[in-house]
Amino acid sequence: MYTIEKKKGPSLVRNIDWFLIVNVILINAIGLIVLRGMFSPAQKDMPGVFMKQLIASILGIAVMIIVMIIDYKDLRILGIPAYFATIALLVAVLFFGVGREETGTRGWLMLGPLSLQPSELGKVAMTISAAYFFEKLKENRSIKYYILLLATTALPIGLVLLQPDFGTAIVYVFMFLCMLFVYGIRYRIILIFGGAALLGLPLLWYNVLVKVLKEHQINRILSFINPAAYENSSAYQVLMAIRHIGRGQLTGVGIGNGRAVYNVPEVETDSIFAVVGEELGFIGAVALVLLFTALLLRCLYIACFAKDKFGSYMVTGLMAMFMFHFVENVGMNIGILPVTGIPLPFISIGGSSVVVNYLAIGIIVSVSMRRQRPMFEA
Repeated sequence: MYTIEKKKGPSLVRNIDWFLIVNVILINAIGLIVLRGMFSPAQKDMPGVFMKQLIASILGIAVMIIVMIIDYKDLRILGIPAYFATIALLVAVLFFGVGREETGTRGWLMLGPLSLQPSELGKVAMTISAAYFFEKLKENRSIKYYILLLATTALPIGLVLLQPDFGTAIVYVFMFLCMLFVYGIRYRIILIFGGAALLGLPLLWYNVLVKVLKEHQINRILSFINPAAYENSSAYQVLMAIRHIGRGQLTGVGIGNGRAVYNVPEVETDSIFAVVGEELGFIGAVALVLLFTALLLRCLYIACFAKDKFGSYMVTGLMAMFMFHFVENVGMNIGILPVTGIPLPFISIGGSSVVVNYLAIGIIVSVSMRRQRPMFEA
């Protein structure tokens, strides 16, 4: 039985991963700057939208500081009530949630003037739960732990699919698969399942997906395959995003001078990278990509040198979350990936997303502060 550790030792302040923290705050700062310039003073909703994002960012930083002080090993115990509380919120969304009329997704709970998106919190809760059971399986490959791992992972994914939020459910699955890969799975199994998936894709599409997916989801896939046929409907968002990114050229048109806010659908969330490319240009877009790349590489380093398997699995899952969001959001804005409604971390509007992302960074920093030191590292 695990107990919450009360560990004394050398001060952990000097072990704080400042590289990771500064990197994330820089990304968040770029998002706030871009958001502040997106709206003209004549638009009345601008101060409210920007202030909500700013307050969420400050709150997120506070959450990050609190979480990174806590020894991540304590999450073996603290993660249990957090997991069940998150499941309760995901269930509540199905009955009391609100969402977008155009997609039919009911993913938000209204708490007075505030809104909460439990599916964001669910990513962290599922990661902690899966990391715990992966660690237990390393110690004892009991069928009980296999069942508990699959059940505690499938439950939040199933609840997110019922909202329905197919894009977020894919993020959950990707996170789990990355953790499974790090846990250890034979390449032969990966090749077999990968090959079977490719061969079965046509059958899956014609016999299952076309009956299960909603019309707008099917159109998104078809418009990705043939954008020209959907240039005035499903592909319009992507084509306009590409046009405005190209308009930024090398140095951009300047903060507040872009037109993407008027012409690109879902510009504050899904298509925020179009604003970055237009207003900051190729140089600004590349700088943002490099910051995200540095974030992912640092997470990979921390996962490799984590003090135990539990920390390594958690960092892997959270790194996978950031990687999927980053690659998918940028990819769909430049037309190389289909649109799935995935926001860009720390950049896109969304208070729940910002706070949860900082929560995830707090956990990663907590693991980093207590990681093993590789040879020759001071």
